[in-house]
Amino acid sequence: MPITKNVFGKTRMRANLLVAFFLMFFSFSVFPVKFARTARGAQELVPAGHWVYDAITAISLESGIVNFADCAPLSIQEIKIYLAEIDYDSLSEAGQSQYDRIFDYFNERTFAFESGLLSLGLEPSLNLSGFYKTNDDIGWLYDRYERKPALDVPVTFSVGDYLTMSMDNFLGENKGASLKNDVYSNVPLDANDIDINFPDTGYFSTGYMFTDTTGIGFQLGRGSQSIGRTLSGSMIWSEYLTGVSYGQFEFYAPSLKYTGRVSQFNVDKYMYTHQIDVRLFKKLKVSFVEGLLVYAPMELRYMNPWTIFHGFAAWREYEPEERDPESHTCDYFGVSMQFTPFKTTRFYGLFAMTQYQTPYEKSNWKEDVTPNGLGAQGGMESYIPAGKGYFHFAFEGSWAQPYLYIKESPNWSMVRTYSENMGKKSIFYEWIGSPFGPDTVSGEVTAGYEKPGKYSLDLTYLFMARGEFSGNSVFDAMKHSDGRNLWGGQRTYFDVSEVDPNNTYLSQWAYPNTSYNDGKKLQNLTSPSGRPEFVSRWSLRGTIQPANWLKITAQPGYVYIYNSDHVHRKVEKGFEIALAIEIAFTKF
Repeated sequence: MPITKNVFGKTRMRANLLVAFFLMFFSFSVFPVKFARTARGAQELVPAGHWVYDAITAISLESGIVNFADCAPLSIQEIKIYLAEIDYDSLSEAGQSQYDRIFDYFNERTFAFESGLLSLGLEPSLNLSGFYKTNDDIGWLYDRYERKPALDVPVTFSVGDYLTMSMDNFLGENKGASLKNDVYSNVPLDANDIDINFPDTGYFSTGYMFTDTTGIGFQLGRGSQSIGRTLSGSMIWSEYLTGVSYGQFEFYAPSLKYTGRVSQFNVDKYMYTHQIDVRLFKKLKVSFVEGLLVYAPMELRYMNPWTIFHGFAAWREYEPEERDPESHTCDYFGVSMQFTPFKTTRFYGLFAMTQYQTPYEKSNWKEDVTPNGLGAQGGMESYIPAGKGYFHFAFEGSWAQPYLYIKESPNWSMVRTYSENMGKKSIFYEWIGSPFGPDTVSGEVTAGYEKPGKYSLDLTYLFMARGEFSGNSVFDAMKHSDGRNLWGGQRTYFDVSEVDPNNTYLSQWAYPNTSYNDGKKLQNLTSPSGRPEFVSRWSLRGTIQPANWLKITAQPGYVYIYNSDHVHRKVEKGFEIALAIEIAFTKF
């Protein structure tokens, strides 16, 4: 029976490909098609983490203003209204270079088939990288988020400036291979290391400008998003949460923006969010995010574009499981702020909350042992023009309580899990916010110089004090005695009976060093909890661009860990080196 199902699946896949090729051939045969070089459409999205957001920040700070470009992805249409506020003539030579570079990217012509307003564009690039580390017990610095596929050919379908559909197509290593210690290149040399599950990201995007400064947008897609621009990943919503499917609707103007969003983490695991962005005097920007994660099929009532989720009291409305009387929901609240008191520099702060027990609740419901889940992040960033480039300085601190993002069950906690349908099916967990997870106190500082489009050099130091709930530790603590993962990967439902056959489980996941029913001790944990792991990480990143189509990057790094794996005085240390070459064929 499995063989029949597999053969049927392969046959259906081949049939779909044949139909797609036939339709493409038919459309090019019937309609007049020409091969051309086409600029990007206004509805194309600039992905989270793209250099364009760094460039916008630099020229905005040089102008002494802030804007809404600290969230991503944004459409080119939306980004242009923020750039329109900047006085080009008042910018330094470096600032004008950055400004021109952004518009060169917008007007960059890709290989395309055109027929009237319709275009099908290809943007091929070759990315070759090699990396090596001296200690296999330390994870990669140049990790799966940094590595690009060896051959990348994004495909974009556009209808002028009215709508865009895009997806990534590539030949590269899968995420499981990126974890291996004996893989030293992004070129997959073993068939088992090839990623056959592309595309990873894709979207439909459309929008309309009512005036020169007011627009509307709608996106339906899959991929990374971010709320707040930070060094180590936003505490509220970071680009390190990947593969999330979402639909969002937004209105925007230079000083006011609304975004309504529905995101799917896993099967029957939906996150509903509203976001309001307000800017005052062009100097101060504040964002408010309210969200509700529900472990249930999608519901229309939470898609109301203007409501307060907390008012639904949704934690009372779901049928409790026999062994777990809790809510199936997780409320979420976030605030971010950025302020530029003078030109070249901004200060920013973020706050995220999944749970807060008020003094009244603690006094009147003493049997309730629910712990708080709070996190904060803040820092300073400065771009100082010097000659034809910028000096860049930034520092940041973050703090996350042991139960930030964590609720009574992984089923309704702020985390996505998945595994690739290949090989040994490595399991991945990604928090909604900081990639460090909960139970972490960190500090990071970076300094460097950049000549836009020519070269850059940055030195970064990161320190972390990581408690026993940091990273993915909580999932390791949930493993069965026989080593099986009780939740994660393709298993996106958590059955508490497998963790706690004696029915002593009360309200929280098992803490590594306490019993299940020691709720008060869990509630009083402080970050970093248990025996902290202290991590120091240095990295030097240099990039040179000898030609418009060629970019070369080198990154040496060093890691020192004290109390590694939370073992007293255990030390792990090691060096790493990475080298990457990118060739953009459309820029020849």
